[in-house]
Amino acid sequence: MQQSLIVGFGRAGQGLHLPCLRKACTHYSDLDLFDPLIGVVDPHVSAPPQSDQQIQWFPHLDHVQDFDPSTTVVHICTPPDLHESTLQAVAEHGYKKIIMEKPLTTTMDKLEHIRFMNGQHDLDLLVIANWLSSTLTSYLLDMIRSGIYGAPIHIAAEQNKARLAKSLRETKQSSAFDIEIPHLVALALYLGGTDAEVLTADAQPMITPERTIPHMGHARMTLLHHDTGITSELYSNLATPIRKRVVRIAFKHHTVVGYFPCAQDDSYSWVKVYDSNGWLIDTQVFYDDPLSAVFFEFYHYYDGQSRKPISDLAFNSHVVTSICRAKALCGLNFTEVHLEEGVFS
Repeated sequence: MQQSLIVGFGRAGQGLHLPCLRKACTHYSDLDLFDPLIGVVDPHVSAPPQSDQQIQWFPHLDHVQDFDPSTTVVHICTPPDLHESTLQAVAEHGYKKIIMEKPLTTTMDKLEHIRFMNGQHDLDLLVIANWLSSTLTSYLLDMIRSGIYGAPIHIAAEQNKARLAKSLRETKQSSAFDIEIPHLVALALYLGGTDAEVLTADAQPMITPERTIPHMGHARMTLLHHDTGITSELYSNLATPIRKRVVRIAFKHHTVVGYFPCAQDDSYSWVKVYDSNGWLIDTQVFYDDPLSAVFFEFYHYYDGQSRKPISDLAFNSHVVTSICRAKALCGLNFTEVHLEEGVFS
């Protein structure tokens, strides 16, 4: 059994990790993977008067008690610009099993520092990439490997949602490449191969009545996957009233369209298959709860019961590098250091 310690109790920690941990704990209770008592570390949050008896609150890592590093999985849910310092503090307190909220980081310099800390402290770091644990993704990967429609030619993935209010509240500059694009890049590298070259990239501003926010409206990038010959186009719009999470895979004579769940209250995915004339020839609908599934997958591994998940530090180094290269093509500021070949060997 593994204990859970959430570090950072904002949107990701409180709104995603906590409820999905509880859901996974209930759903997989017979496997004895999850300790129902969850620790929360955040200096800005204290236990409310009617505190949840299954949450133990700590203002700082120094105050954490009864969470043994050998049997504790730490969830780092701080903002991305605090990932480095949080990881350092967690590692110095002896914790090694670490789940990092996406994105792992946003620059190559920060990635190199995280890689250094990982080796220095012998960490076992995994990164949230919930589409990789999706039932839909497994279905698509099986379809590709089966060769039923031949070899895939092109992947197009799109993830859109309205993010105007939150973007206006933020004080630190970011871009649309740092919000939903990490999910899409991880999916593309998983399905198409990690030996990928960024061909094109574009970022547009978010225009609101209050002000214009540079590079936060939408982001687009295209990749060439050298190991498979597949091209992929990834697009995210954060200034739209319509939610969309969709992937399209083009084969020579068929197109497969997959729809991921668009909200926490709807855990179903859809697959539609079209022939070369555009006729719908197959539809599949199945239960899909990727975020709860990713926690089960990660904890199953940390408990020594399965092999290491794909979304580790090495895989996410490729994700970060692809996004940084896309940013560079758009003229966004980031350090060009360490982009030479062989850095991830």
